[in-house]
Amino acid sequence: KVITLSISQEHRYYLKLKALYYLYEEGYTQTEIAKQLNISRVTLSRLLEEAKAEGMIKFEIVDVRGAMKTLQLEEKLRQRFGLQDIKLVDCSGADTDTFTRKIGSEAASYFEQLVHNNMKIGLTWGRTLNSMIENLPPNKNIRDIHVYTLVGGSSQSVDFQPNILAQHLIDKYNGHATILTAPFMCQSKELCSAIKEEPTIASILKASHNLDVTLVGIGEAPVRDADHLSDYPFDTATINELVDAEAAGDICGNFFTITGELCNTTLKNRIISIDIRDLPEHKRVIGVGGGEKKVRSILGALNGHYLHALITDVQTAEKVLELADA
Repeated sequence: KVITLSISQEHRYYLKLKALYYLYEEGYTQTEIAKQLNISRVTLSRLLEEAKAEGMIKFEIVDVRGAMKTLQLEEKLRQRFGLQDIKLVDCSGADTDTFTRKIGSEAASYFEQLVHNNMKIGLTWGRTLNSMIENLPPNKNIRDIHVYTLVGGSSQSVDFQPNILAQHLIDKYNGHATILTAPFMCQSKELCSAIKEEPTIASILKASHNLDVTLVGIGEAPVRDADHLSDYPFDTATINELVDAEAAGDICGNFFTITGELCNTTLKNRIISIDIRDLPEHKRVIGVGGGEKKVRSILGALNGHYLHALITDVQTAEKVLELADA
């Protein structure tokens, strides 16, 4: 018979001590402890809370791998920018290829914990996202995923061909893709508007609001008088216009300032992609990327609340916080 009567202070202390012993020394479950002590689970929970409040339990975290500093940095960023989650990886001393591969590998591990049958996945582009997909181990037990590309194709580079990235992602699992079959940039805003109104394109852009997870790359800030910006098909005049508009970076061609506001440029109405102002309403947007050139762009993305989760490197995260506090 389970004890339901009031418990004397002396016996209460004895029960608390015994419960702690069973829980932490013997490894019993709370259900087993309640049965052993002949008390209810509710009473046991109260006793354990009392024991904690009275200082009967002292915890010490032993950080055998020296990861506490990184964890604390993650938590500081998460709270500062209202993120659901963040994962940092140490890339100190890594060359460019190793750097991209390490973040991509971390992103792959993170995505593995999320992917499930019948999942709807939105995909943009970028080298780190490509690396993430390359690092995903095949799992044919995951079925019927549906991948939507969220931006038109930019160049011959595989990293900036979202349809190719989508196919590589599907190859890891079982599913199908809905491709935004369109150029990344149009010659005029009229042509861009007409393409977006085409039924197939319009349906994809509309479907992006109901995704389970949205994977986005974060582009670097443009530099004045540069003759190129990553693999974007921009000329120097377009790049300078972005600089004049104080562009800090972009997500699938939507350029924003360091405060997160969209840049008002002639490019704005010529890009075939989702409107990133809708991203805060998505279920889970995961931003992937890092490096010195992306400090301003990551801060802009965070200030714009375009991301729910961020996967980047420790060094970039530290500089983002420094810049935010400047």
